Amino acid sequence: MTSFAKAAGLASILLAVFATVTPELKADQLNSTVRQRQAVTTELGPNASAITYWVSEPDGWHVVTTVDTVIEQNSDAEKHAVVRFSSVLLPGQSQLISVPFAIGERQQVMRIRRLGDQIEVARIGGSA
Repeated sequence: MTSFAKAAGLASILLAVFATVTPELKADQLNSTVRQRQAVTTELGPNASAITYWVSEPDGWHVVTTVDTVIEQNSDAEKHAVVRFSSVLLPGQSQLISVPFAIGERQQVMRIRRLGDQIEVARIGGSA
């Protein structure tokens, strides 16, 4: 568990670095096309959000998404579950990321796809 905490901490530091280098976008802004190394935030529910960025490498475009979910709230402090997803997308490929949701609520799904020479990040409707 210690290595997970270290990895989550490192991911947070990297995201902070990228966020200071380029302005952060919300997935609902503009046409949701993301420039290389530009962080974009996607709300996945009232207690969950994701930050995504990508970099071009010789083997494809590496897309990194870190999801932060508040799993417990009390008067003292919040507890978070942080998960990091990393994928290599070639033209035409996509990935879907979602978080658990309450019965009766509509699931929020995040779609990341590579369209030619662009990465698109969008929140799409999921199952109810």
